[in-house]
Amino acid sequence: MDDGDGLLASIGRRLLRRSDDLVRAQLTELRRFPSYDRVPDEDLRRSCQRNIARVVATLEQRDTLPAEIEEDERASGQRRALQGVPTEDVVRAYRAVIGVLRDAFVAEAAAAAADPWRVIAGTRQLWDLTDRYSDVLVAARQQVDIDTARREEQRRITFLHRLLAGNLDAADLSAGGAVQDMMPNRDYWVVRARAYGGDTQRLTRHLESTGTSFRPLVAPFDNDIVAICAVWPVAADGAVIAVGGPARLSAVPLAFAEATRVLNVALRYRRTGVVDQSALSVRMAVEEHDVLGEQLLRRHLAPVAAAGGSADILDTLRTYLNAGRSIAATAAALSVHPNTIRYRLARFESLAGADLSSTDTVVEVWWALEYAAIRQVSLDNRDAIDAAGGPVST
Repeated sequence: MDDGDGLLASIGRRLLRRSDDLVRAQLTELRRFPSYDRVPDEDLRRSCQRNIARVVATLEQRDTLPAEIEEDERASGQRRALQGVPTEDVVRAYRAVIGVLRDAFVAEAAAAAADPWRVIAGTRQLWDLTDRYSDVLVAARQQVDIDTARREEQRRITFLHRLLAGNLDAADLSAGGAVQDMMPNRDYWVVRARAYGGDTQRLTRHLESTGTSFRPLVAPFDNDIVAICAVWPVAADGAVIAVGGPARLSAVPLAFAEATRVLNVALRYRRTGVVDQSALSVRMAVEEHDVLGEQLLRRHLAPVAAAGGSADILDTLRTYLNAGRSIAATAAALSVHPNTIRYRLARFESLAGADLSSTDTVVEVWWALEYAAIRQVSLDNRDAIDAAGGPVST
C-alpha cells in the first residue's frame, strides 16, 4: 500500500470512530422519506452501520465486510421490498446516506490536509460505490418482485384449477373470488382454448389481454389453455377458443364442462376462432350421439361403399347438401356438368334406398356424413365402415 492508499485507509478508520454520529446523520436523511416510516429504527441502524463499514472497506481497498456485519446490500434491498418501500425511494435514500458519508470523508481529508488529488480519488471511489450498490439494491428488489409475482401467479392458477374442478366450498369460493376480484353475483365466460401450432405462450398472452377492468384468470390445462373472462373473448390466429357460460362462480364447473365439449367438437371440425354451442349447433349432437351416428352411417353410407366407387358419389352428395340442394351450384363447385350431378344423386338414392326429396332423409344423410367426417371413417370401401364398429378415435 503506497502512502496515498495509507492516507485513505487512515481516514476510513477516523470515520469508523465517528460511527455513532454518522449513524444519526444517516437516520436523519432516511426519515426524510415517508416510506421509510415503515422500517423499524433498529433495522435502519444496522443498515447505517453497514454503510459505514462499506465505505471504510472501500477506502481500505477491500471488498469484504467485517464478520460482525450480518447483512449485505442485497439482504437489505430484499427487506425494504418486503416492507413496502418503493424502489425509487430505496435508491434515493441509499444515495443520500452515502452522500452523508462522502461529505464526512471530504471533511476528514481536509482536516488531515490530504493531497487534493488523493481526496478526488477517494471521492471517485465513493461515487463508484454508490452506483455499484444502488444496482445491487435494485436487483434485490426486482428478485423479490419476481418471486412475489410467481407466488401470486401460482395461487391464481391453483384457485382457477380448483374452481373449474368444483373443489371449492362456499367459504373458499367467496374468499378466493374476493382475492381475485371476482364477484359472486356476476356472470363470467369460461374458456378452453387450443393453439393448433402449439404456441400456448402466445395464446395465453392473448387471453390475458381480454377485457380491461378485470384481469382474466388464465392457466395451462393439459394441452390447452383455460380462462375465466368477464367479457366475450376475441379470436386469435391459429387457435380455437371454446366458450361456455355465462355463469356465476358457483356454476363455473358446469360451464367448463360445456366449453370442453365445444372444444372437442370444434377440434373435430378443425374450426378456428371463438366458438360456443350455438356456433356449432347440431354438430354438438353429432359428436355426442355415437350410437345414432353409427346407425345412420350404416343405413345410408355403407351400401354406397359396398358398391365401390363411393368417393365421387359421397363427395357430390356432401357438396349438394352444403350448396342448399342446388344442382347448378353443386355442378359449379365440382366443375362438372349438371347431368353428372343428377346421375350421382340418383345413383346414391338407388344404392341407399333413400329419397332425397324427403326432409327426414336429407337430415339423416347429412348427419351420417358429418359423423363419418368427425370420426374420420373412410367411406371409399365397405371394410373401413365395417371396421368402425364403434366410435373411431382420432
